Amino acid sequence: MLLGRLEELSVVYGDATIFEKASADIPEGAVIALVGPNGAGKSTLMERIAGSREPSSGRVRWQGKRPSVTYFRQEEASPDLSAETGEVLAERKKWRLSEGVAYNTASGGERMKLRLSAALAEPSRLVLLDEPTNHLDREALERLVGRIRNSRSTFIVVSHDRHFIDQIADRVWELDHGTLTEYEGNYTDYRNKKEAARSVQQKQYEQQQKKVARVEEQLAQLSDWSDKAHRESTKKGEGRMGAKEYFRMKAKKKDIQIRSKRKRLEAELEKDGVDKPEEEASVAFDVRGGRRKGMRVFELRDVSKSYGSRTLFRNVRFAVLSGERLALLGPNGSGKTTLFRMLLGEEPHEGDIWRTEGMTIGVLSQSVLDLPLETTMEAYFSATTFEQQGKLRTDLANLGLTAEHWTLPLASLSMGERFKVKLMQFILENTDILLLDEPTNHLDLPSREELERTLGTFPGTLLFASHDRYFTGKLADGILVFREGTIRKRPMTPVEWEEKRSGEGKDRDGRAMEEERLRLETERQAVLGKLSLLSPGDPDYSELDRRFLQLTREIRQLEGRWNH
Repeated sequence: MLLGRLEELSVVYGDATIFEKASADIPEGAVIALVGPNGAGKSTLMERIAGSREPSSGRVRWQGKRPSVTYFRQEEASPDLSAETGEVLAERKKWRLSEGVAYNTASGGERMKLRLSAALAEPSRLVLLDEPTNHLDREALERLVGRIRNSRSTFIVVSHDRHFIDQIADRVWELDHGTLTEYEGNYTDYRNKKEAARSVQQKQYEQQQKKVARVEEQLAQLSDWSDKAHRESTKKGEGRMGAKEYFRMKAKKKDIQIRSKRKRLEAELEKDGVDKPEEEASVAFDVRGGRRKGMRVFELRDVSKSYGSRTLFRNVRFAVLSGERLALLGPNGSGKTTLFRMLLGEEPHEGDIWRTEGMTIGVLSQSVLDLPLETTMEAYFSATTFEQQGKLRTDLANLGLTAEHWTLPLASLSMGERFKVKLMQFILENTDILLLDEPTNHLDLPSREELERTLGTFPGTLLFASHDRYFTGKLADGILVFREGTIRKRPMTPVEWEEKRSGEGKDRDGRAMEEERLRLETERQAVLGKLSLLSPGDPDYSELDRRFLQLTREIRQLEGRWNH
């Protein structure tokens, strides 16, 4: 059953076509992941589906009356969270938000949870989520996955989190090069199908081009013969009578053959021609660094941090060595962003933090809303010489920002494109240490993958907080764990840490289940002993018998969980 359908939606701004004739089904109860490179128009399409803006042409046709819609926007500087309904308060409890948490003082993850709790409290048939996973820790991400899976609503979700899409999506819409394409399945299914289709198209295109080359070679040969016949027909007084007419007719015949063969080729290409596969969006980050200034980069000695009565961590002791790649792991609000500010000397604290001398530090924070949005990229990156401007434009092009972006105000860029503008600062500087706070937020999938490859070869020191499992899994060779009111450095990868925690959890669960089984078994034996002294007609017999059966069921359920 369809909830609705996109019917040839197009959006045009002046001479720029964002997307054209986008058509797709919206099945009732589906979870649709909308993917595509930055600037492809994903948020623009979401606005048209939400009805907050009209398309240039086409329409969204709903089955019956227009459904109720919740539209969760990608970023809002000052969202309206004033509603304190019972549904919103109940939703906040599900997200384990502290009572009275204020949006303007909350962490990035807490702000996202506040906005999500307000959005998901609405009982809408259609829920549009634009980048809902940014800043969310693992626990919150799993909670969001559960909320989507257990909901009866239809979801359209814009996300660059590959693991998240794999968990929730049953179909994928890809918006790229102005075209919307539908795929059944999750992200992995989509990538496999797209790559297979692209491979087939590439082979067909290559076969077609070989045929075109053969025909062009034949046409060139016919053209040579025709030219020769034309030359023979114009010679004066040479050869026997009628030779000129013979060569004239021969040249004419060759010209007809050429036109006929070219027309057949053009008709065949128009009818069954295969376009060259579009190159997938790619970017190139060039972040340098790695001047060794000694073994230690930072060292924390008995460092503690509190806000009023709330203690984030205390008595922290660890050192960051040159060239290390450390992932900061911990739930939202545990102090990861605060630690970055402390390392930069921007946040007061107790204890001592030693910093190495003479090394440059590059910082990329969670927010990209602090750019001068009315300023153009040309004005934002001031290049004093023509040579500098040329290099700057080349670097921006490598980031996927074309000449068209150069004169646009930053406000007209997508969130991912604004992120790249900020990242450009690292390209312009020979940075030794990178502190990255959620570096993949707002980046499209090609940009995430390219950033992973680039940072994989970065020779400097890297500290980063990210909830993207693919990203942390590829880059980190060590971790800083924010847990139980302190920070501990561990010489293991995030994957190894998760396996260790899972093992600890299984051991704890096993001990707890065994203790519970012994307790139930002891009570059952006591009940059985009492039953053996009674006959079925005694007043207490039926109650004890009922309890015996209940305990037996609980023991079997526990054993079933244990075996599972």
